[in-house]
Amino acid sequence: MKDILSLIPNEVNDYVKSLIEGQDLVIRTVPKRRTKHGDYRKFNNKHVITINQIDNKYRFLLILIHELAHFNVYKKHIITNPHGTIWKNEFKKLLQPILDKNIFPHFLQILIKSHMKNPKSSFSYDSPLEMELNKYDNDNENYTYLEDIEIGNIFRYNNDKLYKKIEKRRKRYLCVENDTGRKYLFLPHAKVDLI
Repeated sequence: MKDILSLIPNEVNDYVKSLIEGQDLVIRTVPKRRTKHGDYRKFNNKHVITINQIDNKYRFLLILIHELAHFNVYKKHIITNPHGTIWKNEFKKLLQPILDKNIFPHFLQILIKSHMKNPKSSFSYDSPLEMELNKYDNDNENYTYLEDIEIGNIFRYNNDKLYKKIEKRRKRYLCVENDTGRKYLFLPHAKVDLI
């Protein structure tokens, strides 16, 4: 548990410890995955939470509380949608004592409170929150957000394929892959390399 507590802000160590201690639960970090920040599973009669290895204590804390909400809902033997109303209420309940401590930087705190009015399955779908959280990453990555490049520009995504930014839809950007002509929707905060 000491390892996990070293990955979150010190101000909430006692609270998080109280959520984890005495639980039949394994929490471990794993190499960064592209498709998810963390997950909760019951595997071989063990409850396991995995969280990507990251240096951002605020992001790690939010992911941990998100996954603990899944664990708590499962323990109550409630059959529900993974990110339905019951999970949302549990997530809000677990995060509220942390929000009450005002440990987050001011603007991040405001965005988290706004997000928690109706939390999504991932805060990655909340572009303003994701972009603010990125400010506290320690990876010193050089990137541009997709929303910051002009329509018609070519960009590389995930050091992989080239795309052309076509237009903004409601919340996402329609882009076309250069080689195949296939169309994709990207979130505004997608980290891209402008070509």
